[in-house]
Amino acid sequence: MSSKTIQTSQIETPKVTVAIPVYNGSQYIKDAIDSVEKSTFTDFEIFLINDGSTDDSFEVCKALAQNHPNITFHSYKENQGLSNVLNHILNNAKGECIARLNQDDLMRPDRLQKQVDFLEKHSDVVAVGSWIRLFDEFGEEVMVLKFMSTDEKIRKHWLYVGPFSDPTVMYRKSTALSAGGYEQDYWPADDTQFWYKLGAKGKLANLQEVLVDVRWHGEAGSLKYMGKMADSLYKAHRYAHNNVQKGSLVTQAYWVFQLLSNKLLPPRLSWWVYRQLKQGIAFVLGK
Repeated sequence: MSSKTIQTSQIETPKVTVAIPVYNGSQYIKDAIDSVEKSTFTDFEIFLINDGSTDDSFEVCKALAQNHPNITFHSYKENQGLSNVLNHILNNAKGECIARLNQDDLMRPDRLQKQVDFLEKHSDVVAVGSWIRLFDEFGEEVMVLKFMSTDEKIRKHWLYVGPFSDPTVMYRKSTALSAGGYEQDYWPADDTQFWYKLGAKGKLANLQEVLVDVRWHGEAGSLKYMGKMADSLYKAHRYAHNNVQKGSLVTQAYWVFQLLSNKLLPPRLSWWVYRQLKQGIAFVLGK
């Protein structure tokens, strides 16, 4: 499990740490970094971790770090898993807030400023996300996915569908540490379980606009690991039931239905069914 820090950010006390784990992402990571560097909010560092990639991600990340003094670059020789990498960032980040971004996604220039402003105005909110725009390999829009605005609305449906799109979320570092960080045992639904843990500490919210463009391709985690996701998502829901908010018998039956459909249907169809159910649930619960 040998690892090393290649470069430490020259920014001493940034407001925000942008957390970007990388695994075989050499094809996309430069675009992701470029999108962050175009931010209108400048008080940030980027924490980049190569998680044992087998492509040339190490070389690409190293070159990016050399060109950007606000990047901290750490590399693992062997893959550690997403949760463990995110916990490394969480424990070593200089920022007061952590902003997530995936290696293949693009942050819009005003994303950081708007989320920092929101958290400063709402001290009771511990995490804030946004809508996302999915785009394909040609840059064409696939769809816009919307997420509930207020904590009250989120809690009405978070036992059915996740409150956030992971790469849009900015959360308070101190709250994340007190919640215990991420848990690899829940991967790839480790983010869902983490949101439950954060929600037990304070309020959640989403800005009602697109702040992140998410690349939609065959290697996207939401498609590639759909079978594993089914088991982990069910496990995360059981965690919520036992520790955060009890699910009704109808809710628990839905979890079983979701588990089976994710296992039996092709990944893209399963994803589509999940999104249609989400929109229906949001309508019934009164978005």
